[in-house]
Amino acid sequence: MSAGSRRRREWRQELPGVASLLARSVHAGASLPTALHDAAASSTGPVASELRSVCDALARGVGVGEALEQWARSCPGDEVELLVSAATVGHEHGGRLGPALDGVALTLHDRLEVADEASALSSQARTSAMVLVALPPFGAACFVLLDPSLVRTFVATPLGWACIVVGLGLDLAAAEIMRRMVARAVPA
Repeated sequence: MSAGSRRRREWRQELPGVASLLARSVHAGASLPTALHDAAASSTGPVASELRSVCDALARGVGVGEALEQWARSCPGDEVELLVSAATVGHEHGGRLGPALDGVALTLHDRLEVADEASALSSQARTSAMVLVALPPFGAACFVLLDPSLVRTFVATPLGWACIVVGLGLDLAAAEIMRRMVARAVPA
């Protein structure tokens, strides 16, 4: 796993907790700007620096909605956009901000669980694919060990060479097909 994807994974894992922190602060009676400051102070992961940027924008006099929108624009994916939408609507248009943030936290947590499950299942599929690709050459090697005269048949005759080429071609084609199938199933 590359450093960028590892950071993105940490970021995705931290975001539901940040949404929960915001919700708890709002439920306790804090305003959204105060909740953002509290979340920035108590978070330590990659989202913390982004929250500090939002708090810095608030300190410079940028409105809450605009500071949150800047954050959403600077982040890839729709997780922050979901959080920002709920916070902005609740803050600027009234409504029950705490339950909305609770819902966002739950949604983000559920998404993380689904992504983890898909990753585990795709790992099983990749392992199965590797076994299926390795099985024909391994089986051929075992047959050659059991009957060494097979080597002469495969290497000394055109039909033997044709069997080797066709077998390897089919095995490589199957490996590519399985790689594509697993790649489509893996979440981005």
